[in-house]
Parts: sequence; C-alpha cells; structure tokens
Amino acid sequence: MARRLPLSKLQISKRLQWVRNHMSYGDKWMAILFSDERKWNLDGPDGNIKYWHDLRKEPGSFFSRQNGVGSVMVWAAFSFNGQVGLAFLDGRQNSSKYIETLENHLMPFAENIEERNW
Repeated sequence: MARRLPLSKLQISKRLQWVRNHMSYGDKWMAILFSDERKWNLDGPDGNIKYWHDLRKEPGSFFSRQNGVGSVMVWAAFSFNGQVGLAFLDGRQNSSKYIETLENHLMPFAENIEERNW
C-alpha cells in the first residue's frame, strides 16, 4: 500500500508555492482553526480488507457484514489557542446537525479565546 498520495508534478509545485506564500503568515495563524470528523465502525473495517501478513503463516480471515452493529462518529478541532475536546456525534451529519455540533462544541471554545477575530 502506498504511504503517500500520488501527487503530480503540478500538484507538488502548487503545494510548495502555497507553503512559501504562507510561511510568513505570522500572527494570522492564530486566527485559524482546523476541524475534522471521522467515523469508526464498531465491528471492523469498512470495506478495507487489505492487511500485511507473514506469508509463512496461514492468512487471517475476515467477514462481510450484511448489517453492521453500529459506528461512532467523532468530531474535534484545534487552533493556536488550544484544542476542542472530542465530540461524539449522533447519527449521520447533515448541514443542520453540523451547525448544532459547532454551536455545542466549537462556540464554547471560541468564547474563551480573548482574540475573537478568527
């Protein structure tokens, strides 16, 4: 399995240019917040059946599920000013649920930051 994305020369050039343009971003980095969410299936991987194994031993086995036993969706964020605690989300996220996630988890974090211009 590849350990990196297969980037084209143009993509590499554009990424390097972006980095060079933002290396001297200075205090502006203090106004940026990164967030992401991730879903984990509780009964194993979601369609990923690749794995490393010792060829001298019997290969492992896997099952294919018809109906999974469930999953956990987690959201988190961080910035120069700290990190937002993990948020365990209910059900699928749509725009209204994502707004609710931001209101319940991001806004309390943001209210504790002295500099509000971010």
